[in-house]
Parts: sequence; C-alpha cells; structure tokens
Amino acid sequence: MNCYACANEATSQCKRCGRPYCDAHGDALCAECLKPASALPSYTLYRGSLLALLVGTAFALWLLVSPPGGSEESSPVVLPQQEKATATAASATATSTPTRLTTPTPAGPAGVPTATPTTGTYVVQEGDTLYDIGERLKPADKNLVDFVREIAQLNSLGDPDSVVLHPGQTLIIP
Repeated sequence: MNCYACANEATSQCKRCGRPYCDAHGDALCAECLKPASALPSYTLYRGSLLALLVGTAFALWLLVSPPGGSEESSPVVLPQQEKATATAASATATSTPTRLTTPTPAGPAGVPTATPTTGTYVVQEGDTLYDIGERLKPADKNLVDFVREIAQLNSLGDPDSVVLHPGQTLIIP
C-alpha cells in the first residue's frame, strides 16, 4: 500500500480519515487532516447551524408578536385615530374598584333615619368571574354565595353559576 501523497510505502493509516501515509506525510494523523482548514466544521454543519438559528429567531419573534393566552379573543383591537382619544379617556375613567353611591337617608315616622342599602358599581375586567367579584367586594357579615346571588338578581343575570361576564360590563353591587 502506497502513501496517498507520494509513491513511498505507507507506514501508518490516518485515524481520522483512513488515508495511508508514509513518515514524511504525517505523524499521528495524515498531513491533510493536520491542515488548519480541515479543523473547521463541514459545510453541512454550517448550514444546519444557520437553519437552527433562523428557526429559533422566527420562534422568538412569534412569541413576541403573538397575543397572551394564544386565543383570538384576547388580540388587541386597532382603533382609528379619532376613536383612540375617546377610548383612552374612557379607559382612564374606568376602574376595577367599586364606586359606592350613597343616597340620603330618609327620615322615618318619628324623625328617626331609616337604613337604606348603599349600592355601588363595578366595571368587569378581563378574566373576572361573578364569584371573584363577590369575594373581593362582599361585606364581612355576608355569605359569599348569598352575595353573589344578590349581584346576579340585581343585574338580572340569571343563574350565578352560569353567568358569562364581558370586560367593560358595569355591574351594580349591593
């Protein structure tokens, strides 16, 4: 068997590529495998790395652009320019905290004031349920289930267990 680079008798075989070589054309590896250019990764490895980088970049951009929750319902609505000012003013006034409305207490038969229940309003936020609202706003002396039933009855919502609330909806709170 002859050396790959010359006509001399081969004394070793390259462990990396399998080429036979003589003492003049290699030591532990053949002279071709010892060249700096052969230490670089192959063209296929570069292409694979580039493809992985592009896929990772596309996925990262998709995560940045996609709406939270991944549903169509939660995607932002684009408003025309003139409606934006009205919408921002309306959202600045809408709060998720209840507004208690007090009414003057009428005088009873002997000039004694009678107790009038006070009511408030609550603007429904994204993800609110009737029980969540009831738990946040119920007075300490009331049962949660009874309070939620009162809210549902006062707002004509029907069965409190099957109520679907929509963000921006205003509820009257007893």
